[in-house]
Amino acid sequence: MTYIPPGEKIIEKKNCRLSGEEFIITDKDIDLLDKISPSFGGQKYSLPTPTLCPDERQKRRLSFRNERKMYKRKCDLTGKEIISVYSPDKTYPVYDQKVWWGDDWDPTTYGRAFDFERTFFGQFADLLAVTPKISLYSVQCVNSDYTNFTLSSKDCYMCVGTTSSEEVLYSNFVRDVKNTIDSTFCYESELIYYGIDLTRCYNCFYAKNSVNCRDCFGVEECSDCHHCIGCYGLKNKEFHVFNKPVSKEAFNDVWKKALLHG
Repeated sequence: MTYIPPGEKIIEKKNCRLSGEEFIITDKDIDLLDKISPSFGGQKYSLPTPTLCPDERQKRRLSFRNERKMYKRKCDLTGKEIISVYSPDKTYPVYDQKVWWGDDWDPTTYGRAFDFERTFFGQFADLLAVTPKISLYSVQCVNSDYTNFTLSSKDCYMCVGTTSSEEVLYSNFVRDVKNTIDSTFCYESELIYYGIDLTRCYNCFYAKNSVNCRDCFGVEECSDCHHCIGCYGLKNKEFHVFNKPVSKEAFNDVWKKALLHG
């Protein structure tokens, strides 16, 4: 069943030209297209409604930013085995990042005159198909070969967008964190597992949107709390389970069970 957002009216039903799945165009979609339609010389050029369903459009957006996979392949300039976000079956050249930034090739050789008889995007696609791509982008990192968009980090693996961090695994967009796994958008934190949008937290597991918390498990929207389990929206609290105060002994018993079965 097609999901219809509350308060929106179906204007059109279409079939995706790739998947064949039916999708809808609502009045809010039309409003957005009208808002972003460009104007040139005082004339507005209306954008057409999509021909792809939302899932296929999402796939296209994600295809330009690989944050999930890395591959072993050869550098197309030196032949050296490298790690890259581009798989070996890609037809365009991929250079090791040190080579890409180096002087052993001349980027200006790929320049070409613009052909006004052809579309811009057609020419841009031709240019993309032949210009070398950088394998990864990492700066001042140690023992962090399987990372991308990474700066000043050490002992990180399968991370993207990591800055000034150490011993981080399977995480993205974290900064100044240590000993962290499976987390995203965490800052100035340590000993985190499955954290989402945390700041200055310590020894927290399955925590989300929280600040200045420590020794917490399964908390959300909490600040300045410690020793809390399964809590939401607390501030300046300690030894709470499911938003209710408990003794230190009772908390420790639940904590051990949470870590064992979490």
